[in-house]
Amino acid sequence: MMSEIETNTKKSGMTLWIMIVLFGLPYVAAMYVYMNSDEMDLGGGSNYGYLVTPARPLQDMGFTTLQGEAFQFSSMKGKWILLSVGHSACAEACRENLYNMRQIRKAVGQDTKRIERVFLLMDNDQLQEFGEQVKNYQGMTVLQKAGVQYEAFLSDFVYDNKNKVEDGLYVIDPLGNYMMAYPAGADPNNILKDVRRLLKVSQIG
Repeated sequence: MMSEIETNTKKSGMTLWIMIVLFGLPYVAAMYVYMNSDEMDLGGGSNYGYLVTPARPLQDMGFTTLQGEAFQFSSMKGKWILLSVGHSACAEACRENLYNMRQIRKAVGQDTKRIERVFLLMDNDQLQEFGEQVKNYQGMTVLQKAGVQYEAFLSDFVYDNKNKVEDGLYVIDPLGNYMMAYPAGADPNNILKDVRRLLKVSQIG
């Protein structure tokens, strides 16, 4: 006859496995989607952006915001990040990305709070002018160029040995991985479709 202690031990073990399945499965499923979304129908066709395979963990080097505050990408862990790179002079492509990131985030409706926006500056020549430019884009995190390591950080965003990092738009997943890229001039409506699919299939972020 099974003792009460053995019965309780078996019940505890079963409870533990149930919790692992319930809480771990969404993470496993999300990562499977990231790695296979070029072969899957995510609710309306293949992805528009370039799927970075395998996804690349961001280097968590120290950055500084326009306000002079220290910043690390790990502070946004758990959020999807729309990220763009450009010069402080902010020509047309730069302005388009600022606008498109804001509009894409607005367009996801109730999922708005799952997305953050970051702009990486490639120079610090016109910080004041850029600061004036982004006043119309509340909630945008702007990061200044940060030393020699910054060049290595930007090089991680090259995805096909051809693209220029400047003026591209990049997607960082809630685990801190760079996983999707769009060249300068990419159609924002198609980017929005990709973002909606990612939010729909992912239970993280």
